[in-house]
Amino acid sequence: MRKTAAVAKHSYLKVPTPIALIETAERLFAEQGIEGVSLRQIRIEAKVGNDAAIRYHFGDRAQLIAAIWEYRLPVLDRARAALLHRAEAAGLTRDPRTVFDVLTRPGYDLVDEQGRHRYLAFLANAMRWREGGAIRERHMGLSPASIAAKDLLRDIAPQVPADLLRRRLRFATQAFFEAVIERDRALEDGLPAEPEQAFLAEQYDMMAAVCLMPVGPAPA
Repeated sequence: MRKTAAVAKHSYLKVPTPIALIETAERLFAEQGIEGVSLRQIRIEAKVGNDAAIRYHFGDRAQLIAAIWEYRLPVLDRARAALLHRAEAAGLTRDPRTVFDVLTRPGYDLVDEQGRHRYLAFLANAMRWREGGAIRERHMGLSPASIAAKDLLRDIAPQVPADLLRRRLRFATQAFFEAVIERDRALEDGLPAEPEQAFLAEQYDMMAAVCLMPVGPAPA
């Protein structure tokens, strides 16, 4: 969450402990991976003095991951619902680029103070973690607009079996996350990077190619 000028100026305005822990955990998990960070490190970097704070507020690592999604998904879903409404009004619900924009843009637009896509980096690491997919699946009720957008994708590709389409979408979104992280690093290092709109269009086309490809015969 980006600090307001008032919060940055007046240090006596304290961020509530659970939010400080969630935001610090999200940043460290994004930078170092889900298992590369100790709960103690999160507590120290969040400047929380109580040794038992994380276990008191969340329980364990998996519940802390769940708390990050419980914190982020309702906000992201409001943005996704607005994009979905706009797509419906424009008659673009069968346009693959538009549907992938609805699915990915809210998370993409969530950046930190340096303009980096920290949430997407966290999400990439969380979805690679052995428990991450199951935790996220349990919290998809917090994002009904995501479910509606995935329904649009199924309408576009009725020839692809639903389980296969879900699997393809998971692989395609993971590739999208990695591409965003790589572009962030290039920008941070002062290296050439594709203009944002061209970059996003290319990513949406990549996702469409992966998800909508006709199902061929099984290899002999």
